[in-house]
Amino acid sequence: MTTLAETTFLNVDLILRSQAGVPKLLAALGESIIILTDETDFVSLELAEQPASPEEAVDQLASLIDALPAEAREEWAQCKARTLDIGIQSGASPHEASYRLSAAVLARAARLGADVVFTVYACPAPSP
Repeated sequence: MTTLAETTFLNVDLILRSQAGVPKLLAALGESIIILTDETDFVSLELAEQPASPEEAVDQLASLIDALPAEAREEWAQCKARTLDIGIQSGASPHEASYRLSAAVLARAARLGADVVFTVYACPAPSP
């Protein structure tokens, strides 16, 4: 019988909803990101290099958005939804796990007009 995994931070997906698409934004982000989904009205991406924590990921994504050129920033502004989705895989241990977002990082996300969501994935069932 195998033991259940530990609770871990997975990554932060940046989810964008836009009627016009965001091709200039994606091009400007370049190799800093991995595009998970690219549809006309829905884009999901994550950082190309795995961050150590949700705090680091949100801060890095905010820095990338802050540095966008004007045309890409216009596409960002036209998005009808911007979500920073923090993924957590639950596990049998430790008893509790905490993931901190500082007031400064939350303020950066708010200034960018991005919601912050936590998605917690169920603990895997034990193997027989």
